[in-house]
Amino acid sequence: MIKILIAGEPTQTMQIGLDTGVVLALEMLSRGFSVDYVDLGAVDWKKKTKDYFTHLPIQKLVQVLPLQKEPFVLEAPKSQEVEQYDVIWQRLDPPVNDRYRGHMKHFASLSKRILQINNPEWNWRLSEHLLPQSYPEFAVTTWECDSLFQFISLVRKSAGEVVAKPLHLYSGLGIEFFSSKSSDDELKRYWEQWQPKVAVQPYLNEVTTQGDLRIVVMNQKVVGSVLRKPKEGSRLANLHQGGSAHLFTPTLKQLKACEVVSRDLYSKGLYLLGVDFIGDYLTEVNITCPSAVPQINKVMGIRGEKIIIDEMLKLLE
Repeated sequence: MIKILIAGEPTQTMQIGLDTGVVLALEMLSRGFSVDYVDLGAVDWKKKTKDYFTHLPIQKLVQVLPLQKEPFVLEAPKSQEVEQYDVIWQRLDPPVNDRYRGHMKHFASLSKRILQINNPEWNWRLSEHLLPQSYPEFAVTTWECDSLFQFISLVRKSAGEVVAKPLHLYSGLGIEFFSSKSSDDELKRYWEQWQPKVAVQPYLNEVTTQGDLRIVVMNQKVVGSVLRKPKEGSRLANLHQGGSAHLFTPTLKQLKACEVVSRDLYSKGLYLLGVDFIGDYLTEVNITCPSAVPQINKVMGIRGEKIIIDEMLKLLE
């Protein structure tokens, strides 16, 4: 029997009907796998690695109730040898801060025999906002600012509007829009709130005229896609920011970008990806806790989790 551990957040924080980890867990149980869960929110990442794993509060996953506020029915915590698992799913949400890095460094010490999705040696080292710059033939230009002076200078030199994003956050959190006419006080306020690093990109009007496309890839195979459109009066298409989900057929250029990116990241053990586009421009590559499978299922009429678990089995082979 395949033994799986899911390492994630407190189950009560999962969003009803929106959480990719829930549909993945339901698929695993339906196949007869032995599935356990560990709430990393209840674990002190500052412990030494031996103590960290000795006191890991692992719980057996008995049932998945996708439409309940707490979707996982779990047994009481138990002592468990972590090295016994065949697969560990890393589902800890960003921000990628000391806490996130601490947990991943512990898991990175485990035997390489265990398949970890995604590889904890790498899923925190690469910035999801900056990764597209490794593929300039597909990506929107992105600047990394590590000082207030650099941030103000970039905004002042911009021909049009720019988008500012905190490097460590996700799901549209902290995103704001500026122009060369923005005041120093506005820019200073933003920098002081989100320092020490922010990413800056040219504003792409396609986010409102078309939307923001998420393509989920697993083991270099496209699982599906969903176009996220901002709600009226907003320019944030993220589903967590009120965006809506729509069907969209990816372009040949978008699919080519997914092929190149997934092939490159495969060598680092980064198998499950959320690849984002505005128009044909690659804007982000999500590697920490890729999401949107339930939304893809809804708009495409598929079961993306089935494809993902099929690909997991291929990786195990």
